[in-house]
Amino acid sequence: MPSVHAYFNKKNALVAKDQVDGQRQGQADSQCRGQAAAPVILMVSGGADSMALLHMAATEPLDLGDGAGLARVAKERLHVLHVNHLLRGEDADADQHFVQETCDSLGIPCTVLRVDVAKLAQERDGNVEEEGRRERYDAARELAQKLCAKQGVSRQKTKILTAHTADDRAETFIMNVMRGSGMSGLASIPRHRGLIYRPLLDYTHDQLKDWLKARGLDWHEDATNTDTHYLRAYMRHNVLPLLKARNPLLVQTVCKIADLMTDEDDYLEGKAARKLRQITLRKSESSLVLDALKLSSTDVVIARRVVRIVARQLIPEAWLEFRHVDAVLEAVAAGVGVANLPQNLEARVRLGTVTFSFTGAARSAAAGTAGAGAGGVAATSGEPSGTSPAAATFGEHLAVPGTLELADGRVLSARILPVEHGFDVVSYATAHSQEWLGESVLLDACACGVDPVHGGSLWVSGLEAGDTMQPLGMHGQSKKISDLLGEAGVPVESRSMMPIVRTNIRGHVVWVAGIRPDERVKCTQDTKQLLELNIYSGHKPFERSQ
Repeated sequence: MPSVHAYFNKKNALVAKDQVDGQRQGQADSQCRGQAAAPVILMVSGGADSMALLHMAATEPLDLGDGAGLARVAKERLHVLHVNHLLRGEDADADQHFVQETCDSLGIPCTVLRVDVAKLAQERDGNVEEEGRRERYDAARELAQKLCAKQGVSRQKTKILTAHTADDRAETFIMNVMRGSGMSGLASIPRHRGLIYRPLLDYTHDQLKDWLKARGLDWHEDATNTDTHYLRAYMRHNVLPLLKARNPLLVQTVCKIADLMTDEDDYLEGKAARKLRQITLRKSESSLVLDALKLSSTDVVIARRVVRIVARQLIPEAWLEFRHVDAVLEAVAAGVGVANLPQNLEARVRLGTVTFSFTGAARSAAAGTAGAGAGGVAATSGEPSGTSPAAATFGEHLAVPGTLELADGRVLSARILPVEHGFDVVSYATAHSQEWLGESVLLDACACGVDPVHGGSLWVSGLEAGDTMQPLGMHGQSKKISDLLGEAGVPVESRSMMPIVRTNIRGHVVWVAGIRPDERVKCTQDTKQLLELNIYSGHKPFERSQ
């Protein structure tokens, strides 16, 4: 969470950006040539919003919300993904051909995926809208992986762009209010999460249609968008017009609230994650045991989030309503009781503990598919079920100096290096990190809480829900570590076993091993002692350098 100073500096910078757009327009071509070759994937359905995104990306500067400001995207980076859900027969095929022809005219490659979403929803006993959404995003991530592997670039530089608008954000906000969502739901559609960027969130649907009309550009209308059987269409055609009649600036107002909610949600989520770590007694693939007395004495705002985080750890797609969360906390306050949660999850309070686990047959099923539900990794071929080292959480001290063997066979090592007077420690640390490609970093020992004379210890543990850090290079801005790992291309099933180095059990993050150090422990010209951290298998990096 940024400080007040950092927040308003960023806000003022955005205002200033509008004043220098002309200059940036003149620099667009040079920026375009200087960009990395990582792909930018556009998710295009053929509707007005996505066609506006396609044409904007191909012809005009675009603000991706990644801190780079308004800039042209090199056309050779662009790649379109169109998913045909096979829901509307010939109309769906017409949309597919329209998108392909438009891409051909713009010289942009297009990948088409045909998925029978209705059949999938029936097989999975799910919702057509949700299954379609899941298939689209899965396809986009798979395409990103494929393109990056083909081009030999890091997946963390990939951007997947969607055409969500301010109207979509307002609709989602009100839909989540109806569902009884907490602050996370009221944050609505985020501007950026992981590889996903949404550069059109400040435009309304009507503004994008006007933009297309002014340039003589066409789009296809999806008839299902008017079918009020679907909640979003009902909201769009029946509810929002009534609200807009009373407040013409409704969409802008809701979007502002969503931005505020996003900031506050990120802050509270970090607090709740730290509290969860403090009160966790035991954790396995299919259950989690908390200290009920400590949870009972926790501020209710944080306690509610703790319950939601626990549910997400056991069931990533879990959706808890207020009544579910309150039922858990009511039992906790009483010191005894059982709360039944969605998808056969229950919270049982007794003897000073609250145990989250699955009931009946669901318990056995969860144990057999632990990777998806508990944030671990399912056993690979050749390994007995439940014995994969990635399926268990971990937390151990790393002595300084010393080494720590990890469950995956790699080793973490730490040692202190003195800094000679007049030595350019910043340049040396930067060169060291570049040479070892993140496998080894040099940090400020004192900033890491390590005594330069007597050493000390650091705490190494796996990723917990809500973990945040201040990644080096982001100038003190916080970021969810799960998002950082997603950008680095770490598979979801492997993230729980990524070693996270902290100053102590409850301290802030020092280094996500092999990925990124924290801004707060970077080397400066005032650094007196260096802390060298390495992650390796086989021989040690510093042995290779000697």
